[in-house]
Amino acid sequence: MRTTISTLSLAGLLAAAALLLAPSAQATGYTYVGMYPSAAACDAAGKDYVARGQAVSYFCDVTPTTARLSIWS
Repeated sequence: MRTTISTLSLAGLLAAAALLLAPSAQATGYTYVGMYPSAAACDAAGKDYVARGQAVSYFCDVTPTTARLSIWS
């Protein structure tokens, strides 16, 4: 049981590190605004930024365990 939890924790940390280090939409003028636990949560937050007029568009970098939201304002 401990091995499984340790493996899952390590996988989550590696996925988060990959998102932080990977080339992303930031290179094209997007601004990073936050990390989310899923693609759906990231998408909902991006839509909310657009609906409130705080962004023109958004982009989510997604892994199986996390998602990074970047907006174009």
